[in-house]
Amino acid sequence: MSSSLDSLSSNKISIGLPVYNGELFIKKSIDSILSQSHSNFELIISDNASTDKTSQICQEYVKRDNRIIYFKQPRNIGPHRNYFFLLNKANHGYFIYVAADDFLDSNYIEENLKILISDPNIVSSVGKVMPYGANEIQINPILIDTAKYPKFIKNYIKSNRRKKMLDTESITGTYENKVRHFLKITKSLRRWYGLHRTEQLKKCIIDKPFINIEVSIFLNLLKFGDFFECKDTALHEFDEGISSRGILNTIKISEHNFFGTIFPFYPFTKWCFDNFGYKLFLKNFDIFFLMSCSGTFGLFVDLFLKFKSKL
Repeated sequence: MSSSLDSLSSNKISIGLPVYNGELFIKKSIDSILSQSHSNFELIISDNASTDKTSQICQEYVKRDNRIIYFKQPRNIGPHRNYFFLLNKANHGYFIYVAADDFLDSNYIEENLKILISDPNIVSSVGKVMPYGANEIQINPILIDTAKYPKFIKNYIKSNRRKKMLDTESITGTYENKVRHFLKITKSLRRWYGLHRTEQLKKCIIDKPFINIEVSIFLNLLKFGDFFECKDTALHEFDEGISSRGILNTIKISEHNFFGTIFPFYPFTKWCFDNFGYKLFLKNFDIFFLMSCSGTFGLFVDLFLKFKSKL
């Protein structure tokens, strides 16, 4: 038993923490990383040109722990490129993203690492997702930069978002079956915050951002192996993160052109057609159709509320 634990602890992990104006949350996030039972890691923080106290907080942690490497971008490079910057800086065989407004159980890395070490065919292992709100960590909701929806719409979005967070099922089988399974359960893509094999994940990165680029990256990753859900540990995710701030905001940060703005999921759908071929694409056409309808509806709601607020 001792030798297996020694073998586990010898595996060094790269942790990527992207942040922009995260002063309300980042201490809790970093503390949850530094208290991990698996302590052999490097923590790489990329500050996307924050204008609040994020930089000061991060630099204080750097002084206290030599496992932390801190970068501050000279200008805001967008969330997607900030995430990819971190992955490119990873130096070790396993990699995990931790969002600045999320925190981990103390055994999160250890339990997922055990899975990847035990089965070389598994390329990604993620824990359960436990949503939390601002009130649960005593943050005034007024301070949260979120969409200015009427209360009944905001409550509906939050309720649905909490349901969508639970999309971390294990996925195995043929690639064709894995694609359909993954597309059917993928809503908010918590898989992104699992532990992955660094070499394989780096091969899956897509340079140009678009809505659902994370889904495309993990469809690429499924070519290298299977996905696993570890039920023995949990990721605690903030339920009003960036993806809850309306589809217009998501379109903006995804750098869509005019056509991609009118049809928000067109770039993703085109990517799937180009990369799957028409046969696999047509087998999943029902999913792409419903996805496109939901994107157009979300855009209509955002535009209506924006127009209404101007009156």
